[in-house]
Amino acid sequence: MSEAVQAIGDSSTPEQATKMLCEAAVPRLADAAAVYVDGGPQHRLDPEGRLPPRWGGDRPCGPAVLDEHLLAVPLRAYGTPVGCAVLARDRERVAFGRADLLAAEQLGVPAALTIFHGRLHRQQLETVETLQRGIRPGSPPELPGLEISFRYQPAAERVGGDWFDVIPLPGSRVALVVGDVMGHGLPAAAVMGRLRTAVQTLASLDLPAEQVLHSLDEIAQRLAAQTLTTCVYCVYDPVLRRCTIASAGHLPPILVGADGKAEVLCPPRCPPIGLGRTPFETMEIAAEDDSMLVLYTDGLVEQRGQDIGHSVEALREKLSRGAPIEEVCDGVVPSARADDVTLLAIRFKGVPSHNVAQWLMEPQPMTAGRVRGLVRRTLTSWGLERMIPVAQLLASELVTNAVRQTSRPITIRLLRTDALLCEVSDDDHRMPILREPGVLDEDGRGLYLVSQLAERWGTSRVAGGKTVWFSMPIPLAR
Repeated sequence: MSEAVQAIGDSSTPEQATKMLCEAAVPRLADAAAVYVDGGPQHRLDPEGRLPPRWGGDRPCGPAVLDEHLLAVPLRAYGTPVGCAVLARDRERVAFGRADLLAAEQLGVPAALTIFHGRLHRQQLETVETLQRGIRPGSPPELPGLEISFRYQPAAERVGGDWFDVIPLPGSRVALVVGDVMGHGLPAAAVMGRLRTAVQTLASLDLPAEQVLHSLDEIAQRLAAQTLTTCVYCVYDPVLRRCTIASAGHLPPILVGADGKAEVLCPPRCPPIGLGRTPFETMEIAAEDDSMLVLYTDGLVEQRGQDIGHSVEALREKLSRGAPIEEVCDGVVPSARADDVTLLAIRFKGVPSHNVAQWLMEPQPMTAGRVRGLVRRTLTSWGLERMIPVAQLLASELVTNAVRQTSRPITIRLLRTDALLCEVSDDDHRMPILREPGVLDEDGRGLYLVSQLAERWGTSRVAGGKTVWFSMPIPLAR
């Protein structure tokens, strides 16, 4: 080490001295690491690798002299080791003494605290960023029958209480949700994340729109007491070309017709989520092909000193000009706002009628056989011959179950989009239960086959009964 220190003193430039100093300190880093781990040992390695006694600071966790011109300072904050500082002198300087040890120890205290709090701050930022990424709405899925565009702009690059969701429902229907938790910052974001999860869960149960808001209101009173949330929940049916809208104190949606004319919709006025014991009502509109529904939060239109009604009217005028959906969103979203901005625009496309087949049949023993023939003819006309055997089997199993449970006509519907969907509806309210049949069981095998052979399957309650459905991916053409 002494030869290295002499060489450092003879170096011609500061850069060379720094490089040589680092190279000289490398062999002693093992001792410096021991200082960091042990909290300040009073020793150094001898040439044979043993650990003979070595004097150091007066405190057991103080600096340790690794060489006459090399000093290791353990950095500890609140009893936790956070690092180790290595100090070196060239040969022109006197060797380290006890005064240097004391000074090094005093300088190590603020350095350790700075490192500790810097790491703590970085961990907190990483936690916040992880939370934001987890609850921030992502890109909606691509779904048949509609074109989707959205803009989500958090205030000051931090997530707030706004959210949106596009949730697939049975029968190729889609739930469209936009909500806004009153307040800002992480508290509002935490409430938003919980309510958003609740909405997705309620939507998966395929509840009516008004029932979704009612259940969300009850959940909000338990999860987010004294917090108000506005929300609009819409269900679009691309086959019937109808859209059901329920609003809880939210700004009114805007419908842009296929001719480019925009109108502000007026769903039943209901108070925000969180007040409790509130009845919610819905309105139903015709969702014509190429028309567009625009949902948004107050951050898009609210301006200080201006009536919110005038702002909504100004937004309607911008939307009535007519343009591609992406240009529409770009044209109405401001570059910067003090509040969160959420915009969800949906252009309705519908499902062509030639991709839908529907039959109403009496529940008779020969009904399942007739359905197999209808499925074969329909899939043949659609060019899906390869799907006929499995589709026939699964459809007949669902029809057989429906025949056993009802005495009124059964509805069977086939729907071709990006997948093949089969629905069987009856007037029995008892939901089927999936179980693995035993060797001697005579019942339960049909639904088990559906669950094993279909890509997805499910049940949903409808007015006057239930619907059991399954979907299968359409194979690519060879």
